[in-house]
Amino acid sequence: MEYISGTPRNQLVLFNTYLDQIIPADHPIRFIDAYVDSLDLYTTGFKIPEMKTGTPPYDPALLLKIYIYCYFEKIRSSRKIEKECLRNRELIWLTGNLRPDFKTIADFRKDNKRGIGNIFRDFLHLCKKLDLLSLRITATDGTKMRAQNGRNEIYNRDTIEEVQERIEERIAEYLNELENNDEKETEELTLDSERTDRLVRKLQQLKKKHAKLQDIRELFEKDEALNTYFATDPDARFQSDKGSVAAGYNVQICADEKHKLVISNDITNESNDLKQMTPMIEALQETKGDLDIHENTKNIMDAGYASEQQIIKNKNKKNIEILVQDKKEVEKSGKRKKALGKRSTGDKVPQEGFSVEDFEYDETADVYFCPQGKKLQRVYKNPVTERSGRKTIVYKCVECEGCKSHDKCTRNKRGRSIAISVNHKEMIEYQETLRSEENQKIMAKRKEIVEHPFGTIKSNWGFTGFLQRGKESVRTEFSFICFIYNLKRVLNIIPLKDLLIAIESK
Repeated sequence: MEYISGTPRNQLVLFNTYLDQIIPADHPIRFIDAYVDSLDLYTTGFKIPEMKTGTPPYDPALLLKIYIYCYFEKIRSSRKIEKECLRNRELIWLTGNLRPDFKTIADFRKDNKRGIGNIFRDFLHLCKKLDLLSLRITATDGTKMRAQNGRNEIYNRDTIEEVQERIEERIAEYLNELENNDEKETEELTLDSERTDRLVRKLQQLKKKHAKLQDIRELFEKDEALNTYFATDPDARFQSDKGSVAAGYNVQICADEKHKLVISNDITNESNDLKQMTPMIEALQETKGDLDIHENTKNIMDAGYASEQQIIKNKNKKNIEILVQDKKEVEKSGKRKKALGKRSTGDKVPQEGFSVEDFEYDETADVYFCPQGKKLQRVYKNPVTERSGRKTIVYKCVECEGCKSHDKCTRNKRGRSIAISVNHKEMIEYQETLRSEENQKIMAKRKEIVEHPFGTIKSNWGFTGFLQRGKESVRTEFSFICFIYNLKRVLNIIPLKDLLIAIESK
C-alpha cells in the first residue's frame, strides 16, 4: 500500500513562493502588523534607541509586534517567545525571519513599561471610532491572580528566627561531613568526588539563604509594622480565592455593556474590594474624558464594594451613577447563606434576632423604639468613629431587663444597643433608588458584563498569575492582558478588511 510521500530531506528544493504567501490574507496577524505600524511609538511612551556605530538595534515596533502576537497566542515567557521566533511560520512572516534572543525580548518589556501600559488606552480610541463602545452601562469587579512568589519565599516575623536556626544546623551538618571527607582523603581512601561537589553546592546555597534571612530579619527590626515579608515579590500580599490562599494581587476591571470590552483596569494588593470603588470610578472618569464621552454612565458593582464611606463619596459624581448591591439584600435573597452560615455563639445578636431595620426612630425625641416598644436613648453626645472609619451614633436600651424578647434580641446581659450611621438617612434614600424597576433590571446584568472578561482571561487562556514582579510591573502586564482581550474581541466582531481600512484612516 502506498502513502502520500513528502520531500526527501536530502533533496535540493527550489522554492517558488515568497514570504507573504505563507500567511492567509484574512489572518489576524496582518491586523497586528498594521496596527503597530499605525502607532507613533514615541508619543505612546516607547523608548526609541539611539543609532550608534556597530550592530544596529532591533526596531521597537518589531519587538512590540512580537509581544502582541505571542500574548495573543497565550505565550508569555521570553524564552518561549525566542523559540517561537525560530520555528513559528506566523512569527517568521511578522519579523521578516529575524530572531531576537530572549534577553532582547525581556529587556524591551522591562524598559518600555510606560509604552506597553499605554497601548490599552490607545486601542480604546480605535474601539470608539468603530462604534464598539457606549459607556451607558458599565460593570466593575475584581478577581485574584497569583504573584511570582512561592510559599517557600514568604517569611513571618514570629518564625524567621526558627527558620534561620534550622539553616544554621544544616550548614553545620554539611561542614562536618566535608571535614570528615577531608580526613578520609588524608588517609588515602577513595572518595566519591561527585558527592563532595554536591555537598559544596548545597553548602553554598544554604549560606546564600542564611545571608538572605539575615537581611530579612533586619527589615523586620527596622519596620515594627511589618509581620510578613514576600521575598520574591515584596509588593504581593496574601489573597484568598475560592478557598485557597496564595501570594497575589487583586485585579480590577470595568467593562462596557455593549460588547463586554474592558474600558479601565487596575491592580491592588488589598485582599478585598471595599476601598476599590473610588480608584475605579476615577479611572472610569478618566477614560470618559480621554474618549470625549460625556453622557451619563450607570456603573454596577457587587456587594463586595458596599462600603458606606465609598458610596457617600462617589454617588454624586458627574455623569456617573453607581449601583452597588446592598449586602443586606444579598443576605436576604439567600445568595450568601452558605458562605455566611449561622451566627456564632459569640455574636451579640442571635441568628433570628431583631435587626436595626426593626427599630423605629422618633426624630422629635431623638430616640429609637424596639419591636416590643422599649426605648433606646442616645449614649454619647458626639458620633463614634469605628475602625472602618464609619461614624455612628449609639443608642442603648435601659428597659431590657425582664423583656420577654430579651434572648431573641441580644446576648448582651447589659441590654441591646444599636449603632446608627450619621449617613443613615442618605443611605436609605440611596438604597431606595436601587430598588426602582429600571435599576433592578440593570443590576441583573452585572455578571454577564464583567465576568465575561475574567472567564476568558483566567479560564480560557489560563492567565491565572503574573510573570512580572513588583506592583508597577504587574500593573503594566495586566493592562497589556486587558488590551489583548479587547483585541481578540474586536477581531471577533469586526471583519479584518474593515479593521484594516479603519487603521489606514486612523
